[in-house]
Amino acid sequence: MNHPIDVLPREPVVCFWEITDACNLRCVHCEQNAGTRAPDELDTDEALKLADDLATAGCRCVNLTGGEPLLRPDWDKIARRLADRGVTVVVISNGTRIDEAMVGRMLDAGVAAAAVSLDGDREVHDEIRVPAARSTGSVYDAALHALDLLAATPLKTAVITQIHRRNVDRLEAMRDVLAARRVDTWQLQIAMPLGRLLEYRARYLIEPADLPRLHERLAALIADGRVPIKVADNIGYYGREEPIFRRRADGEAAFWVGCMAGCRVAAVCSNGDVKGCPSHPRAFVVGSVRETPFAEIWADAERFAYNTRWKDERLVGGCAKCPFRSICRAGCRTMAYSVTGTIYDNPFCIQRIERRT
Repeated sequence: MNHPIDVLPREPVVCFWEITDACNLRCVHCEQNAGTRAPDELDTDEALKLADDLATAGCRCVNLTGGEPLLRPDWDKIARRLADRGVTVVVISNGTRIDEAMVGRMLDAGVAAAAVSLDGDREVHDEIRVPAARSTGSVYDAALHALDLLAATPLKTAVITQIHRRNVDRLEAMRDVLAARRVDTWQLQIAMPLGRLLEYRARYLIEPADLPRLHERLAALIADGRVPIKVADNIGYYGREEPIFRRRADGEAAFWVGCMAGCRVAAVCSNGDVKGCPSHPRAFVVGSVRETPFAEIWADAERFAYNTRWKDERLVGGCAKCPFRSICRAGCRTMAYSVTGTIYDNPFCIQRIERRT
């Protein structure tokens, strides 16, 4: 029987492009350990060429991220080039750079949507998202102000939240704050032991044993309906809440069908390195657009063989014994790799927890 991923056309439908490593914050949970601009960052001409190449390769949506993408002076030139090629452009920001003038630049550049990170109430968010330079203002307040400015425009708005020990009991309070604003999507994902968070894992990382209560909470938040919620790929799999978590926009129930990295999703680092997913560590880099055109990198399925040439017999641990192993394929690649050192065993699985109880 063919796996759904093997049946779908291999197209880079969605691309996450870290256009800069520069950032004005030093967030505790930053997967990229971002801060200063990389000396080998693509220059403007290289970036505009890549924008053309992404469009030619079939990318339908490009998420401009970082670092803080709005710190890159030519970010709007990149966005405009993509938009002119028919690509949907999303800006993912920490919100601190979004004022009325920046919103105007987004609209002029053809940006379709903007996502702002929010990781707790004021106390928790400001504890996690630390300004690089001394500041008397609240990063939390800046993020909410950005959302209010965006809500007054035609731009779609999203909030991205990393779930960790310090905010898992405050999700309902966050929901109430967002319900009072126009938020088109609230994306919830589990913080993973990557980048800067490796130094703080004991304080922030949740454990597999926390998943049952988390899943109940998320299902209740979705049922509440006041804020549209998207459950990210590192939450699941095949538990009682699965049809709720993966429900399609038309209301039809759905379920996890495996990681799309290198199959329908691509990522580009600030220096032009290509990966299958933005959260993948650099060990997953499959090429550089400085050496090989993006379309050529993408067309070579062997570069992404961890997904495109998947073999169930490589599964180990609990995943090797799972009745859903052939469809699930160990869930989120990055979560599995960051926790166990292999993509073939993922303890962050609700179904595995439920089998034990």
